[in-house]
Amino acid sequence: MAEPLPVVGLEQAARTLGGWCWAERRCFEILGGWVRDTDEHALKALFARHSRHHAWRAERWAEILPRAYVPDADALIVGGADAEVFDLAGTEDPSASRVVAHYDVLYPALLAAYQASPVVMHPVTDGPALRAIRIILGDAAHDFDEINALRAQLALGTVHPPLLAHLRVAVERHQVSVVEEGKPASVFRRWGS
Repeated sequence: MAEPLPVVGLEQAARTLGGWCWAERRCFEILGGWVRDTDEHALKALFARHSRHHAWRAERWAEILPRAYVPDADALIVGGADAEVFDLAGTEDPSASRVVAHYDVLYPALLAAYQASPVVMHPVTDGPALRAIRIILGDAAHDFDEINALRAQLALGTVHPPLLAHLRVAVERHQVSVVEEGKPASVFRRWGS
């Protein structure tokens, strides 16, 4: 007989969705900020388009946040222990490093958290989140198709390896870190972890 899945409390589920909402908003801000000072027109347009995709996803998470029996939504939509990772990704400068920072490190880590979460979600109580994840993953696949096609067309220059290595280590550290009592969980950790 299979072991029952762990039950995720409403407040923990709400904090997870709030963290994901915050992460998508932060990705919107980072990519939107890069639009201003990116020279390659095709990459500038892609950052602008994908920035709006992140804003749309943040709105989806905010819409389905449980509102009953949990803290106010503003208290839930906060950066977790891994907020520094998003700040670090936002500091990337050359276009090649920006692409790698977002599409090879940050975004895949966030999507991995989405992909792992349905394993412990219940179809009845977590239906809206499960549907949002399916939609978001399909949307993200399209984003990756676009960036991969653009990479093939553009010579983006060199990547800044030390900063990107530091970013990868920071993401990995937060994916496995144990969250101390009272601190928001990592957005890179799966639902119920």
